[in-house]
Amino acid sequence: MAVKILHMADLHIGANESFLGERAVSRRLEALLTFEKAVDLAKEERVQLFLIAGDLLDSNRIENSFVERVLDKISTANEIKFVLSLGNHDPFNTDSPFSRAKIPENLYVMPTKDTCIEPFEGVKVYGRSFSESLQKGEDRFSVPADENTVNIMCIHGCFGISGEYNPISDNFVLTSGMDYIALGHIHKRSEPQKLGNTYIAYSGCTEGLGFDELGEKGVYIGNIDKNLCDITFVPIQRRMHIVERIDVTNLESETEIFDKTLLFLKEKYGENFADNLYKIVLTGEIPETLDIDKNEIAERLKSVTYFAKVYDETSIKFDLQKIKNEVTLRGIFVKNMLQKIASDKENKTIYERALKLGLGAFEKEVNFDED
Repeated sequence: MAVKILHMADLHIGANESFLGERAVSRRLEALLTFEKAVDLAKEERVQLFLIAGDLLDSNRIENSFVERVLDKISTANEIKFVLSLGNHDPFNTDSPFSRAKIPENLYVMPTKDTCIEPFEGVKVYGRSFSESLQKGEDRFSVPADENTVNIMCIHGCFGISGEYNPISDNFVLTSGMDYIALGHIHKRSEPQKLGNTYIAYSGCTEGLGFDELGEKGVYIGNIDKNLCDITFVPIQRRMHIVERIDVTNLESETEIFDKTLLFLKEKYGENFADNLYKIVLTGEIPETLDIDKNEIAERLKSVTYFAKVYDETSIKFDLQKIKNEVTLRGIFVKNMLQKIASDKENKTIYERALKLGLGAFEKEVNFDED
């Protein structure tokens, strides 16, 4: 029988994005709200089995109020069976809130040993929780699959990656007998892939925790059966972390730069553009007369978005013919470099790069390690 699942992982409820300043406190709550949204979505979609593949909590020491709201929300969906395999951030040990909380009847928390449960007839779910923040992997799952049922595994670990966070090998997958393995730990979603007769996928995290976790975040929903993995990614994040490079060539003021950036964000991200967190990188060539105040632009953007930070990677547009005639050290430098560029074709690119860096050094600090 096919079973309809929701697969999610790495909510990190209680995590703190400290760079947000005064908004960090309210942002901590949003992972919890995203979990509640996922449960509501599961109800709407008539999901039968809700899989949480670890790091539901950012740590075992978060406030009890977070845990209580998670459990309360699960108990409101008693028609759905929930399976939780705890990960490296929220291991199942004596510090775990799940070791002392009253667990709803429709939630099964996987122990730290290989385990199989049968939430309803014809479907078995396998998995285990971390016992500590580090965990060695095993080459095989010790509980054999039942060839007469749909077999699903919910587990936190590193598929195809070595290390100390429960590495999961190809052989582990191939010998598991699973129809689907719901993975957690890697925050970037992966498309379902098939190894032997087993489908395996990361759903990724549900809320980005920084500008290394960009774009849409969400869950997988769909049907699993023998030789069937018909699941769809559904974005559910409250906010996206976004990095955009904006070419500001020939713009002459912070106001023009702000106006161009704002128009770009509105056109690309639509009516909800203001909900996101932005890292804006300014590029292109600007006039010598413009000394960009990136903090001013960032403050303007913060007034119309949830969060923005601005980086200046522009270069100055120089009138080289004019500068070479200056009776200055800069003029002499430019004149000599232009002569080298004209006479040494083999090293032209190197001299052009040196000219650009040199002119930048006359104007402001230069990072000589930049690409």
